[in-house]
Amino acid sequence: MSKLEDLYKSIHTLKELGLPLNEETLEAVNNLEEDLIKNEIIPRLSESIEPIITKIERPIVLVVDYIPDEELSVRLTRKRVITDESDTKQYSLVPKQSERKLSRKITSSSKSQKTRLSVTYPDGKKIERRFAYETFLEVVENIGVEKVANIGMKWLGLPLISKQKDDYYNQHEIKGGWLVVTHSSTGQKKKQLDEISNALNLNLKVGII
Repeated sequence: MSKLEDLYKSIHTLKELGLPLNEETLEAVNNLEEDLIKNEIIPRLSESIEPIITKIERPIVLVVDYIPDEELSVRLTRKRVITDESDTKQYSLVPKQSERKLSRKITSSSKSQKTRLSVTYPDGKKIERRFAYETFLEVVENIGVEKVANIGMKWLGLPLISKQKDDYYNQHEIKGGWLVVTHSSTGQKKKQLDEISNALNLNLKVGII
């Protein structure tokens, strides 16, 4: 197990126990994630994309949108992306010759097929968005955020729905300033929706597609 995996495991344990994370731990995670991006992801990406993208004669900007356990997507724009320079880092996609040789030796691991959620109401209404978290959030909003929050569900040591900001796990803000922990697999989101449905007697039919 890599240092990053060990650190993730330790953080998960601390969060499940409801213990706080210190700044040093979060900084260590950031540094190890950036090392992985610079030393493994970028060399592979460069070798894959450079021969194809150089056929395009006009500037474009591609933004990789990665959310754990959700479908990977890439956004395209012809406008320059304006970002906060203090928070944004830029890396060259043209690696050194030694890095090119190294990247060829790295084989990508297989990954399970991405899945989505489908939620059907008793009246036949169906919600099925591109990403599982989008379906999850829309269903929660339709039910009533405060009503769901009052169930008191927890995930990863945090309230599933609250106004408590967390510095580590993914949270999505929805109407009313509520924050929903979405750092979970599609299967776990299904279980959470089933629990919500049972607790509020909604008779929702939740499926994975």
